This record gives sequence, C-alpha cells and structure tokens, in this order.
Amino acid sequence: MQRFAIKWLCLGVSCSILALGACNGDSDPGTTDAGTDDGGSATVDCSTATTHVEQVVCASNAFLATLTEAQKASVLYAWTDQVAKTYWSNLPGVTRNGLKWGTLSAESKEAALKLAALVLTPEGYSDMTGVFAADDYLDAQGGSTGGDGGFGGPPPGSDGGMGGPRDGGMGGIVLDYSSDNYIIAFIGAPSTTGSWMLQIGGHHMAYNVTYLNGTGYPTPNHIAAEPKSAFTLNGVTYAPVADEGDAMVALYKSLSAEQLDAAYLPGTFSDVVLGPVEFGTGSYSKVVFPAQAGVLVSTLSESQQALVTAAIKKWVSDFAPAVSEPLVAAYTSPEAYAHTYVAWGGTKSAGVNVDVNGTYMRIDGPRVWIEVACQQGVVIRDQTHYHTIYRDKQTDYGNQLTP
Repeated sequence: MQRFAIKWLCLGVSCSILALGACNGDSDPGTTDAGTDDGGSATVDCSTATTHVEQVVCASNAFLATLTEAQKASVLYAWTDQVAKTYWSNLPGVTRNGLKWGTLSAESKEAALKLAALVLTPEGYSDMTGVFAADDYLDAQGGSTGGDGGFGGPPPGSDGGMGGPRDGGMGGIVLDYSSDNYIIAFIGAPSTTGSWMLQIGGHHMAYNVTYLNGTGYPTPNHIAAEPKSAFTLNGVTYAPVADEGDAMVALYKSLSAEQLDAAYLPGTFSDVVLGPVEFGTGSYSKVVFPAQAGVLVSTLSESQQALVTAAIKKWVSDFAPAVSEPLVAAYTSPEAYAHTYVAWGGTKSAGVNVDVNGTYMRIDGPRVWIEVACQQGVVIRDQTHYHTIYRDKQTDYGNQLTP
C-alpha cells in the first residue's frame, strides 16, 4: 500500500500551527472562486476574517475551491438531508458521506487540514492526526488482511452500540485500514449565519460539528484508538486517546472504596452504550439516555471534582475555544454538578483497570455524556483499546435532528 498519506500527516502538524494564525475565515463565502473541472483552484483571501466562525467558513471555502465540480458535488449535501447527518460510525469499511482523503490532491489535503486545525485546538488536532496514523499502523501490523487470521470484524460480543453497515450486519465490512479512507463532508453550505455541519470521520473517528447562526455544536463526537498506548510510525510517536484515558483513570483512582462501590454499574459493557445507534436513520429516536446512576459529583471533595472537570475538558476542549468554553462552563457549574454522576462497570474484582476487557467509565450530567469502554484489540489482540463517545443531551446535531 502506498504511504504518501503519512507524508501529509506530518505536513499537517505544521499546518495546525500555520492555520491557527494564518488561515483565517471570510464572512462572505460568496467571494470564494470555484474550482475547475480539471482540478484547478483559485486563491481565497481570508485576511479580513477575525471571528472563529468567519475563519472556519473561509477555510471551508478555501478547501472547496481546490476541488473539481464533480468533487464538490460529492462533498456537499443539502442541510435538509437528515440521513446524511447520521452517517458516521466507529467501524472500518462502512459507507460514509463525502470524499476520501486518499482521493484528494495534495493541495486539497493541505486545505482540509488547515480547516480541521481551526475547528480543533492543537490537542484536538493531534488526536485527529493520531487516529489517522493509527489506521496506517494497524495496516502495517497486518490489519488489512484481517489481523486475526481472516475474521472480518471486531472480537465476539464487542459490537456494543457502534454503527454498522447499511445492511445491519458485519458481512459487508472489509477490514481496510488506511488514513486514505477518512472522509470530509459538508451538510449545508458553510455560512457565518446559516445552518451547516462539517463531518470528518472514519474508523475510530467521528467529528460532527454543527454551526447554527455562527455558534458551533461539536457533538456527537466519537474518538478511539488501537492501540491505546503510544505507538511509533515512520519515526513519529502518537498516543491519540491516551490523555483522555489517563484523565478518567485519575478520577476513578481518587475515589474511595465506598465511593467506587456506590458508583459501580452491574451488567457487562462490551462497548459504549450510546455509540452511533442512530447510524443511517436520520432520526434521534434511538438515542435513549439511561437513567442516571452512580455517585453524584456534588458529593465529591473539591479535589475529586477538579478531576471530573479535567476529564470533561479532555473531550470538550479538543474543540476551538469559541465552541468549547461555553460548554465547559455549562457542564462544570455547581448547578450542573448537582445533577452529574460518575459511574463505572466491568469486572468488579479487577476494579477500574483499563487493561481488562469490558472495563467501562462514564460521566453523565444534565447535558454532558462521556463514555469510555475498554475493548480487546481487533488487530493487536493482546491489548485492550479505548472506544469513547461525547454527546450533549440538548445539542447533539445542534438539536436539529428530529426524533
């Protein structure tokens, strides 16, 4: 398999720095020239943009300007297309919206990465490129040939709530691990005042960022990584979800034996509870949050509450401050913590041990919903890996997806 994708991943690290300071947005997307049928592009002037949404809109139009007319037809969906909004999944080999990274020109890839670097913080951008690299790492380990002697799917009992192929079964999935397979799509035309969504996703990744009248809503957001520990590819070391996992472990290690017992959830957790259960439906009706359970955060000590806040930030603050800061404030206020619970599940005798298959951790508030599930590796079978989901009970999809 060709490895040019890794070259632009490395380029993307520098792009994140350049984009935050240089690839500003434009409040008038109509000034952006279109790409040509032969793949030519026009220069997009983003020098006058100042706000987050202006920068993101301009960067979106700068990306679109690098595409051919045929590519633009494939990457743009109508805002009214509810089904398209729910085409995201954890699994590889699933049909998704938009254009694959591997089909983009070098210019288009650079523009897409600059856009991502504006939507995300440097930490979030590092997570994204780390997940890209993880798929190439799995391919290098033999994952694209099955990695398990030919079994085409996750370990037995591991499907959880994660979205599958359109036929609802595992039979249509081909294990093809590659950063080339990640996608970018727009649902609705990028606008500083209108309604639209940016999707960047693939195996172990789903960024679904909805903008409504200039305000960004970053959920549902799925991120995972195999392996969960650091790995090295082409001389670069990645650990895309390690910080998130470490923050949750630190929280649960701070709990007393009595608190851990009160926070324990009976049953088994082969995966997160609320992964893309709405996959391909265009409806929010299947997203049913269970009754709250566990230990109330407001009953925890000040230092323990600080660890809850730190864990929440590991997901929410992956997004640009204009998007994340109001959400962090809402999720971590005293009023919110009076109705927020922490809970865990898995093998009770093992405790909160992320190296044990089935270990599960949750933060469940009036709005915020964060889950971490430890699942046996699909390719690297002797290790567990993380699946995580971050949702907002009030503003998933900007609260624009009908029941």
